[in-house]
Amino acid sequence: MGAASSEPLTAQYRVGTTDDSCVRAETRAADDGVYERRRLSVLRGYHILDTPAETDFDDIVALAAQLCGTPISSISLIDEHRQWFKARVGLDASESDRASSFCGRAMYGDDVTQIPDARLDQHYATSPMVTGEPYIRFYAGAPLISPHGEPLGTLCVADPEPGMLSPAQQHGLRALARHVVSQLELRRYARDIRDLNERLRDAESVKDEFISRVTHELRTPLSSIHGYLEVLGDPELPEETRAGFLHRIRRNSDRLLTLVDDMLIAAQVSAESRSFERRSTDLAVLVSTAAEQNRPLIEARGLTVEVHTEPGLIADVDSCRLGQAVDRLILNAVKFTDHGGLTISTRREGEHALIRITDTGSGISPADRERVLAPFRRSAAAERAEVQGIGLGLSIVKAIVDGHRGRISIDGAPGAGTTVSLELPIH
Repeated sequence: MGAASSEPLTAQYRVGTTDDSCVRAETRAADDGVYERRRLSVLRGYHILDTPAETDFDDIVALAAQLCGTPISSISLIDEHRQWFKARVGLDASESDRASSFCGRAMYGDDVTQIPDARLDQHYATSPMVTGEPYIRFYAGAPLISPHGEPLGTLCVADPEPGMLSPAQQHGLRALARHVVSQLELRRYARDIRDLNERLRDAESVKDEFISRVTHELRTPLSSIHGYLEVLGDPELPEETRAGFLHRIRRNSDRLLTLVDDMLIAAQVSAESRSFERRSTDLAVLVSTAAEQNRPLIEARGLTVEVHTEPGLIADVDSCRLGQAVDRLILNAVKFTDHGGLTISTRREGEHALIRITDTGSGISPADRERVLAPFRRSAAAERAEVQGIGLGLSIVKAIVDGHRGRISIDGAPGAGTTVSLELPIH
């Protein structure tokens, strides 16, 4: 093994050679659930656990074993219950139990943790890795510390024979441990760049579709309004015809206002979804109000509406935003329903409130259930029927529900109506 310390042999192999600071740090971390959750979150953020072998990491453990003169070396990453080896030399297993691991404690050290002879160490004398294969006696581990200070695991070396690392070997092990973290950071950076490029491509695609749809939706009513205004300038135009043209101008103006309102709400929800003004709200009142406001339109279409609410269902929500979401779901149901009607209900399910809007309309295919929740995406039925709109309604609803840490789901089948459910945490 590597060069031995000049310390007397009997002192090197005394009982209790594990660094007490590691033990204290491990105990504090175990007692602090928030710290451990943060540490695990950072570790998982590297997306490294259970990945295949990589040459860069294999080279590091080979160098560590050669530098320290040991037959065993590994990059050990510690999750809740195990230590997993990203790379290893001299070990057959790819993981082992965290509770009996050396690295699970050594990762909390401020420097290289050394155990000259594990048989004489009160913490490890009965460890399966000491009493059985690979019969570890000497262990040294340099902690792998993220740039923000969270311990991830160790770069360690081990030997079936007792020993110690020289200062130069300790320095080299520390340097290689920093190189392991650098490799993790480089991979995360590369993955972030790939994700960013994908988002940029998606954003470019959405932008193109937005321009195409909005241009069409703006141009059609504007052209119609412009044409009617030109004709209205004719002094000999009959009064009855003039009134009909004015009605069409008003209808197209309303269409333009709806389009602009949708785009403004979409922009506001996107920018403010994390700053909703939540307050205790009676969902029965909110849903009933939305239904009554839309009842004239519903009945004008020859449809019925039933409201079934659970009294006293109070939730912490932004009543304005959630009201907009329910209103859009009702309007969407009316748009795609030719006969029958709507049923709107609320009820409590555990710690969540459920708002459900069911219609007897044209329904929706399984393929469209997720598609229609994305901006500028509409169902195949809406495209075939050339229903007005740019496909923002349901994406607005989803953004509002996401801002409340809730969930939206769509169920139904072509020709069998549609049910949209909003699940919101009560507190």
